[in-house]
Amino acid sequence: MQRKVQQTQLPKGAKIYLPDEAAQKRRVEAELWSVFRKWGYREIVTPAYEYFDVLSQGTDQDLQERMFKMVDRESGRLLALRADVTPQIARIVATRMREEAKPLRLAYVTNVFRYDEPHVGRYREFYQAGVELVGLPNPEGDAELIAMTVEGLRALGLERFQLDVGQTDFFRGILEDLGLDEATASELRSTLGRKDISALERIVTGLGAPAAVGELLLALPVLYGRADVLDRAERLVKNPRSEAALKNLSEVYRLLTLYGLADSVLLDLGEVSGFDYYSGVHFEAYVSGLGAPLAGGGRYDHMLARFGYDCPATGFAFEVGRVLLAMEGQGAAVPPPGPDFFIIDFTADKTRALALSRRLRDGGAAVARDILSRGLDDSLAYAREQRARWALVIGEPGADAEQVRIIALDGAAAERRLPAAEILTDPARIFPETGSRR
Repeated sequence: MQRKVQQTQLPKGAKIYLPDEAAQKRRVEAELWSVFRKWGYREIVTPAYEYFDVLSQGTDQDLQERMFKMVDRESGRLLALRADVTPQIARIVATRMREEAKPLRLAYVTNVFRYDEPHVGRYREFYQAGVELVGLPNPEGDAELIAMTVEGLRALGLERFQLDVGQTDFFRGILEDLGLDEATASELRSTLGRKDISALERIVTGLGAPAAVGELLLALPVLYGRADVLDRAERLVKNPRSEAALKNLSEVYRLLTLYGLADSVLLDLGEVSGFDYYSGVHFEAYVSGLGAPLAGGGRYDHMLARFGYDCPATGFAFEVGRVLLAMEGQGAAVPPPGPDFFIIDFTADKTRALALSRRLRDGGAAVARDILSRGLDDSLAYAREQRARWALVIGEPGADAEQVRIIALDGAAAERRLPAAEILTDPARIFPETGSRR
């Protein structure tokens, strides 16, 4: 009888993090969390699923269509897995935190689900670490988030990065000035998003717009760079909304200069991605060699109003999977340490091994025991493979049963033997550097 082959493949867009990958992921999340905490942000935890009609209030139509949905057996209502954390937090602030003193500084590390084609560093379930700054309408809030993003990139050991910073209202002002219908406006946005100069020229010619507006539209793809972008745009812009947006972006850039971050920032007034989501300054972080953004965010002052609370807000999120790829590409991903101690015990009663394990763990060390019966060389090979720091050998054949053989597996210290009682009395004195790799 032929045995049925068990199906073991994952669904499309799912990913398993094996132990070393999981350790790297935890490291990224911990480093980013440390940055968030230093800037005064507090954790908020949102549910993985909610009623679809509630989530959809703060979610644009395109993203609604990419949500994973299911029916609640109890109520019959449609549920959805969260596709974006920001609308959840907007609803929570509007309904549960409305009366709290502003600004609110909230942070999260969580998973998000979207029915997308998997691409660079992102699957259908992916992980984000981000913050939301609620109740602060001025440019200093935008500058704070950009500065935090740079600090997060540096905390992860990443180099050769840049932040592209735009202002959505700058382009809205141009559209408002032109009075375009939605179809033409959408075509114009799409063309700018592709940086398709020839198509842009064709559209501008067909619009029959005033010469000054046409000149500004054709200049958008090249309004990209540093402080000179602001000067060039100021000479071209003629409508009040775009002028106000430019003034706002100039102030954000001035504050970033005071932070000492101007060299990490490139202004991009032709960037129209996130047009329906953001209401002002928006930004994305890139590293050399990776074509997708590691982090992105911006101002979304309109979102809380969808839940009945008109309040300004801005935020950003790191894509953890992409961060891991960037760290690997730049050599910033180091193998995670294994246990501090690996105890190899040849005695029958295991008393000393268990006592040492407990004493060392009480002191904060990570301790693993070799419970398999095998030769010393095989046990030491296994310990090195697990990246343990020290091997403690107890009851080695031919040796004093009271003595513990101490082997530095990285070769950084000479081998020695000490009584088990001495180690139990004061392990911190014997291993003062234990835990320094953490």
